[in-house]
Amino acid sequence: MIGGGIIFVIGDCLLYCYKGYSDLGIDPLWIEVDEWRFVLSAWLGFAGMILMLPAFYSYYKMIEETCGKVLRTLASFMAIGVAATGFLHFALGSLLPITYKSIISSGGTAEVAYAVAEHWQGILAPLDMVLIAFLFLGYITHFAAVVSGKTGLPRIMCLVGPVGTVILGIIWKVAFRDTVVAGAWGACESMGEALVFLTTSIYWRKKQR
Repeated sequence: MIGGGIIFVIGDCLLYCYKGYSDLGIDPLWIEVDEWRFVLSAWLGFAGMILMLPAFYSYYKMIEETCGKVLRTLASFMAIGVAATGFLHFALGSLLPITYKSIISSGGTAEVAYAVAEHWQGILAPLDMVLIAFLFLGYITHFAAVVSGKTGLPRIMCLVGPVGTVILGIIWKVAFRDTVVAGAWGACESMGEALVFLTTSIYWRKKQR
């Protein structure tokens, strides 16, 4: 689970750590960034997803064992977001810059490259938002399950994911400073998700005692 989060963060570093100004949009400075970074980031996104799936299964079993029908249903929908994280990583971060650079390297103009990337963005953005909403069900179900006391975990653990994401984001910004484009502020969300799954590991260990 943590391994999947770390892989996501490495992939995000490849996407966002350069002197640009993109906010998950179209950045003309993509042309100055080596294409292999975007390609490798996409592969890392799928690798991270594969490692996250077993962690989600363990998380869902915890919710199924301790919580009622509403939280079980919400957690099951979360599976859609987890299973799609590889696609999200590719669509949100890699597809647009790869498309942009491919058009220009094939002799197209920057204007045409921008128009095509903008068209892709319009198609993908609604789907991306829906899948991200499914992912955030992890935070919601985790918060409700821990605060209710049904999992037996310390209630302070309800903040592990959100607070961990913020702290990692601050560390990210300090470490990379002016080489981090605006989109990187949300890039540590996957690591926050991994921290939520970490509390599941604590739950099962306590149960085995």
